[in-house]
Amino acid sequence: MAQVRVENLTKKYGRLMAVNNVSFGCRDGEFFSILGPSGAGKTTTLELIAGIKKPDSGKIYIGTQLVNDLPPQERDVAMAFESYSLYPHFSVYENIAFPLRAPTRKKKLSSKEERKKVEEMANLLGIGELLDRRPRHLSGGQRQRVSLARAMVRRPQVYLLDEPIAHLDAKLKVSARTTLKRLAYKLGTTIIYVTHDYKEALALSDRILILRKGIIEQIGTPEEVYLYPSSDFVGRLIGDPPINLIDGEVIKKDGKTFLKVEKEFSMQIHQDLVGLAEKVGWEEDGRRRIRIGIRPTYIKVSKEKLSDESFQLPVYAVEHKADSSIVTFELKDTFLMARTKERINWHISEKVWIDFDHKHLHFFKKTVHVSKK
Repeated sequence: MAQVRVENLTKKYGRLMAVNNVSFGCRDGEFFSILGPSGAGKTTTLELIAGIKKPDSGKIYIGTQLVNDLPPQERDVAMAFESYSLYPHFSVYENIAFPLRAPTRKKKLSSKEERKKVEEMANLLGIGELLDRRPRHLSGGQRQRVSLARAMVRRPQVYLLDEPIAHLDAKLKVSARTTLKRLAYKLGTTIIYVTHDYKEALALSDRILILRKGIIEQIGTPEEVYLYPSSDFVGRLIGDPPINLIDGEVIKKDGKTFLKVEKEFSMQIHQDLVGLAEKVGWEEDGRRRIRIGIRPTYIKVSKEKLSDESFQLPVYAVEHKADSSIVTFELKDTFLMARTKERINWHISEKVWIDFDHKHLHFFKKTVHVSKK
């Protein structure tokens, strides 16, 4: 296994900047995810590390070796793609065994050793009974697991996995995540994993790199990127329902600072948070504006007044979950969502009390557009 380090990595396609001066390090044996929406530069970053594409500038190290000029087969990495790329005339067994038979492989395996490795990986991924079939006789989910098994069967320095379980249905995704986590633990090999699914990233990763338009937004543990998002973009990307983003005007009165959200509500910003709020504010139409963020789980709602800081809004909609409810309130420019700890049965337009947990209040610079959906 080996660490991976990239320094000032840049890649353009014409005038499109796919990867913009990106630098990060992935530690030995780390499960490191690259998360972001379509067009963020995730796959391009992986392909640059693999050697499939060449950077316009920047350096790529695998272990202590600079690999910029090495072809893919000499980088000792294994890559699995979102597309299956299976050989249709090979059986499942032969597809998985293919990397073990590569001419560049230093140690040749006996038939018995090869079969042991193939069957072990196939059984771990739940496709042990499919080894004699051809790809055309498999479902999409089965093909994807074969593709993943083929990448994972040998022991390179680094695994590069590009959305390897994207085509699995919801139930299979849960079991596939469990299998990947187990594989990562058993193999102890460095894994760089690309995904657009924040749930996968949170479930699997030791650390997560979040990309937006080729630029790093944040690198941190799953807990850090969820609890302490560095930007409104990160906050909206991670979480379901997503974080509430609310823009309002800063009002000073009697030595206190308040956030006024049009005619909907006004709340005091606690003194220890005023400095954070002022750092991210901007001027608009002669008024000082700020953006706050708060996750739905940190909003309390009740028919009774909760505190002196509570305010009221009419219920816009209620969505029931198995053991909770999502209560939505309409504001002028967006929606406000709260997640309750139990199922509630409130009526549309019924006014209820709302209270924010200020310990979990975030202040962001305005970088994403928030509108009604």
